[in-house]
Amino acid sequence: MKLEVIAASIEDIDMINQSSADRIEFCKNLEVGGLTPSYTDIEIAGNISKLPVNIMLRPTARDFFYSEEEFQIMLQDLEFIVTTKVAGVVVGIITPEGEINVERMKQITAKRGNKTVTFHKAFDNLVDFKKSLDILQELGVETVLTSGGSDINKNLEILQELKDYNKVTVLVGGGVNFDNIEKVVEAANEIHVGTAIREKKSWSSPISIDKINEMKTFLTES
Repeated sequence: MKLEVIAASIEDIDMINQSSADRIEFCKNLEVGGLTPSYTDIEIAGNISKLPVNIMLRPTARDFFYSEEEFQIMLQDLEFIVTTKVAGVVVGIITPEGEINVERMKQITAKRGNKTVTFHKAFDNLVDFKKSLDILQELGVETVLTSGGSDINKNLEILQELKDYNKVTVLVGGGVNFDNIEKVVEAANEIHVGTAIREKKSWSSPISIDKINEMKTFLTES
């Protein structure tokens, strides 16, 4: 089972590349859930990483609806990302009513080039998860990052249903740690971790290669 690790800096990317992780999600401002890194850092990430790097495409932490101006920034950022060596983008655009903003997501997938698209945890705010997976599959989105709602530990049955629905890859993240991984792994296609593999379990502390390797070993043996 693949293990994706969140990076907040080029230093993090370098550290994760020394581990047994499978993939990296790169974003800045993790204290607000992650925003798009600078163009310079995106380009460097693509150049130095032997592991696939997916870039967060999110210009504001306010919500997942985005003004027209913000959406144009996202398209502009995507246009740049497509020119780099990174593997993909992580994006989620929804409506205030809890539906996928299909028209905007169509524009994203149309401009993706050869990059993969992961729909991020905006998914957890949607009204109908299975209907949304159908839509994402039709849009050509490969992966959805989800904790099945606000509390991953209470949503294992929901995650299992989404995995069994078998529409897109279910990347489970948002609260995955060493205390719950044994249960979470059963309801996931892939695992996504952040603070769980940092020295002091906080964004301000360094990446722990040992913790990444420990998590990956568990996934390999499960």
